[in-house]
Amino acid sequence: MRLNRILAPSITAIAAALLLTGVAIARTSGITSDDSNSKHEMSAKDLKQRLDKGEKIVIIDARGSVNGQIIKGALHIPEDKLKAWTDTADKASVIVTYCTCPHDEASESEVELLLKLGFQNSFSLTGGLNAAKAAGIEIVVPKEE
Repeated sequence: MRLNRILAPSITAIAAALLLTGVAIARTSGITSDDSNSKHEMSAKDLKQRLDKGEKIVIIDARGSVNGQIIKGALHIPEDKLKAWTDTADKASVIVTYCTCPHDEASESEVELLLKLGFQNSFSLTGGLNAAKAAGIEIVVPKEE
């Protein structure tokens, strides 16, 4: 009984420290979430850093039309074609979707679908194409539209 009184505060402190560490890691990785509506988001700065390190990231342009510009190496996959693409995609891939919507609506919609289909490493690029440009991510003219 006495051992329980000694260990209980220590276990509680350890659990609290682990929780705070997890929150800190999520914040520094550019991934944000809240309890009421867990969002998978990535900042353009974080994406740029990961690309500069050579990390393999699948970037998906979620827009209906690319309008003459796309992130270099991105795949143009509007939401109506996303399900077909997932049939052959690796579910372990890190996927970042983006758009030019005022509140990243198309990108977030694609991420929701990807998550439902088992792609747990899917993120919406906060601020979309404009944020990517501002972060110094290379933007190119698409080969096809």
